[in-house]
Amino acid sequence: MEITPQHWAIIINPKSGKKKFRQQRKYLFLTLKHAGIQFDYRITRFAGHAIKIARLFAEKKFQNFMVVGGDGTMSEVINGIFSANIEFTHSLKIALIPRGTGNDWGRFWGLSRDYNHSIEVFLHGKTQSIDIGKVNYEVEGEKQTHFFINSVGLGLDATVVNITHQLKRFVGSHSFLYTVALLCAVFTYRAHKVLIRSQANNFNEKMFTMSVANGCYSGGGMKQTPKALPYDGLLDVMMAKKPTFFDIIGGLLRLFNGKLLEHPVIVSFQAQSLLIDCHKNALMEADGILVNGASPYSISIIPGAIQMIVP
Repeated sequence: MEITPQHWAIIINPKSGKKKFRQQRKYLFLTLKHAGIQFDYRITRFAGHAIKIARLFAEKKFQNFMVVGGDGTMSEVINGIFSANIEFTHSLKIALIPRGTGNDWGRFWGLSRDYNHSIEVFLHGKTQSIDIGKVNYEVEGEKQTHFFINSVGLGLDATVVNITHQLKRFVGSHSFLYTVALLCAVFTYRAHKVLIRSQANNFNEKMFTMSVANGCYSGGGMKQTPKALPYDGLLDVMMAKKPTFFDIIGGLLRLFNGKLLEHPVIVSFQAQSLLIDCHKNALMEADGILVNGASPYSISIIPGAIQMIVP
């Protein structure tokens, strides 16, 4: 099959929002065919499968990628594309049909799980150049790279993601799981020492939670980095120092109204890159996926890395 610049590669996660999956997939394919859009598709079968699928599509010279899934699937596809060693990714396009638990990346762009609306955006939307984040670290002396589209988190943030994944095994994917996991962890997690270095800021103190973000939403609608824009060439960093019980209560109330950065235990700044050195056993998550790595982490932004179809 000859791949043209108009050809679309579609990666579908059937586990993201399972309800009505077959009917929605059939409707999507019929709509694309009616619009004269050529496409090839693959369905993910296991965690990490979207990385392999997207990499193969990229190596076959596909220039357009559609993700039908949640934040995790979107992140895996980004990792697949950017691990394919494509020389010029900024001309590639990516589109999202949200079907996941948190939908934090789609929420920023006004893409809800309204299937018809998302398809209309795909057909009639515009392209926006967006940034992509990159994390470098080592495992047993071997250099590793992980890409992210929305955010990475450490401390309480990563612990909440870990609890959420465990809860999913018993109750499935639901948007309220992040809130439940947050309440389970927030009063038991303890702050740990962390060293943070950037061009303009250095910190060496105990850290309760931390988010390094390209987008403003995380955890199913929480605003840890309310000023983050995924097209300004900068990472927005939010760090909460060791809080008291009443600090935690105040922070929870501000998480959803965009005023978290006004809290007295919060430190925030912007950077193009930073180095984070923390406890060796500290968890790290990227776009809601636990990263199998170890400190120190070197985090940077790739400005204008890829094009996205948005409303």
